[in-house]
Amino acid sequence: MLSLPFRLRRGLFGANRDEENNSDDGSSSSSQPEQSTEKEVAKDFFPSLWDVLKVRYLLQWKIRKGLPPELVDAVIDAAEYWPSTVHEMEGKRRVMCDRDQVLLKTVPLCYDRKVCLAPLWFSSAVWRLTSRDQNPNHSPHRTVHPCRKIVFHLSSHDQGGGRAREDMYHGSWTWFDTEVIREAHTKKMYVDGTEQEILEDELGYVKKHFEPSDQLLSPRSKQVQMNGARVSEMQDRVITWHYLDDVAANSTEAYHIERTEGRGRLMLDGHVVRELQVGDSIALWGRARFTGWANYVDRASVRIFWAV
Repeated sequence: MLSLPFRLRRGLFGANRDEENNSDDGSSSSSQPEQSTEKEVAKDFFPSLWDVLKVRYLLQWKIRKGLPPELVDAVIDAAEYWPSTVHEMEGKRRVMCDRDQVLLKTVPLCYDRKVCLAPLWFSSAVWRLTSRDQNPNHSPHRTVHPCRKIVFHLSSHDQGGGRAREDMYHGSWTWFDTEVIREAHTKKMYVDGTEQEILEDELGYVKKHFEPSDQLLSPRSKQVQMNGARVSEMQDRVITWHYLDDVAANSTEAYHIERTEGRGRLMLDGHVVRELQVGDSIALWGRARFTGWANYVDRASVRIFWAV
């Protein structure tokens, strides 16, 4: 697989790209990767939109004879050199039994949070002055389904009482899952700079009753991640969904991953990534079921990568 010298991108294209690379263009709560520790920054570099466009320009126009756009696309995808936005949960959360909470909502895919905050009259004026086939408010992207990868970082545990062990996910009743909000950029997610609740009871004020047939009574193999059952230790996990994932839900591999890692076997085939459209948002839910169970969330973040 082709590998580009990602760690050299800052030096090659300018050391003052940090602000653009870590722009405030994607967070339901916080979108400031510059707050990461020095150790994290040294370990991972996430190219900005400008970085990716610059590399595309060099490959297509500045090398001898240049590469055709189709080959440039292949190079960029093989190197996974995509822009991204990160969305972090504010503070810590405790999700109690049957009081599920939205931990964060991502800014609509390929949109800038500042654009989402624009007054309605401004957006309407811009729309009238431009072609309907090219909305000027969203970021450059490739194809109708530009999402390439979604990375979840979760630090959590349940009410505890024991230690981490083999098969600790069996019998767990605290977990995380996602809800895709279609065309979220049209739903007034932000008003005067403040994120709004656009889903039912996002903060879990109302205790719900779930019937046996209710899809949300249990994970039903659709979870991003489960907590270990009755494990007091904080469990720190990174879960990656990739557009090339193809693990069949009924395969031996899928059952093994669900049993040993706590991930839902129905979410291992990449369909959520491939089906995400421009303007869609992802809500990350924390859930807990049955008396005595609670989901303690120390950290939650979602980073979304898209193709340009």
